[in-house]
Amino acid sequence: MKQVVCLLFVAICLFRSNGLSVVTDNSMHNSTDIDFSTLDTKSVDVFRQLLNQETLIRMTLVKNVHVLMKDMVSLQQSLVSAESEISSLKDTTGREITELKKELQSLKFQNNKLNDEITKCNENIFSLKENITEMDENHRVFEKQLSDEKRKFERNTSGVLADLKIEVRYLSTTLLDLNKHTLQIDKNIPELVENKYMMISERVNDSMAMYSREMRSTGRKLTTALSDLERVQQSMAKSLFDDLNSTVSSVEAEVKKVEYEQLKLSSTVSSLEVFRMNVTNNHCGLSSKVAFTATITSSSSSWTGGTLVFPQVINNVGGGYNTGTGIFTAPVGGHYVFFVSVQSYHTEQIRVDIVLNGNSQVRTMAYDSGDNDYYETGVNLVVLRLDKGDSVWVKRYQGKGYYSQSVPITTFSGFQL
Repeated sequence: MKQVVCLLFVAICLFRSNGLSVVTDNSMHNSTDIDFSTLDTKSVDVFRQLLNQETLIRMTLVKNVHVLMKDMVSLQQSLVSAESEISSLKDTTGREITELKKELQSLKFQNNKLNDEITKCNENIFSLKENITEMDENHRVFEKQLSDEKRKFERNTSGVLADLKIEVRYLSTTLLDLNKHTLQIDKNIPELVENKYMMISERVNDSMAMYSREMRSTGRKLTTALSDLERVQQSMAKSLFDDLNSTVSSVEAEVKKVEYEQLKLSSTVSSLEVFRMNVTNNHCGLSSKVAFTATITSSSSSWTGGTLVFPQVINNVGGGYNTGTGIFTAPVGGHYVFFVSVQSYHTEQIRVDIVLNGNSQVRTMAYDSGDNDYYETGVNLVVLRLDKGDSVWVKRYQGKGYYSQSVPITTFSGFQL
């Protein structure tokens, strides 16, 4: 662009310094040097007109050249400003490209980091799946061990109960013997006291007789010996009574101790009997408690299925009822009570059976008798003898639909007697 502008400028300068005339065949002549003497008047007029036109053309060209020069100057200024803007744009673009490259590198790094994290997450998911599988295996092993421990505990409990029964019988026998011994001691205490008193009395009498004989034989010493005898008699009587009192106290203490031991033994026997009864009750309760209540909390006006499934469970002791199929499977054999309550939808009628292994046992119905009765209720109850693994459920016999609310109306319950 700079070279083009310079070439135009040189051409304009040359044009201004040399006046080329079309009339003079591009020869360089001054308009004042023309020789008009050789020309006639008509030709002179023509040449004058031509010269005037040439003068006007030159003036117009000069004017146009000045305008062109101004335009070139403004064009140069515009070029300078454009170059500065281009330079600034280059700098800005360079900086932006550098920042974009940096951002691209950062994005690549983050992408690699995310890929690494995704790989780690996949590895963690695989490890988690393995852990879940291992936990399932451990859970099954634990359930098996728990079942084995339960059976072992039941066997051990039976042995412990048998041992406790033997110990209770032994303690009862011991208690009876102790009661007999205590009664014997109670009977012998008066006799012992009487014998002891008689022996002491005989000794005292013998001593008194001996002292009397000595007193009669030794009259001289009667006065001096009398006081000694009285003192000896008092001390001996005191000693005898002290011995008697201590003997009675020791016998009474022994009797009280025996009674206390008897009470302790009775309390121990009672505690053992209560413990045995509790263990027996708990053992029986753990193995025999089976009960459930299942409900429906929604209504249907068009249900015509086979099995009436009660998906909500209030209680399911023993885990016999299946909320997915609506079937109760007996975990243990025995006698069971089953109860069903069903309510019809609006004026529809519904009849259902309690079924044992596919055979209907009892039936209930909720129906409109023809008086446009609304929401009738049918109930029924049955006691069935079940073996382990027998199935009981509620089956539709006739009609359609049923009605219930958030607080259930249509229910199915059962428990073991």
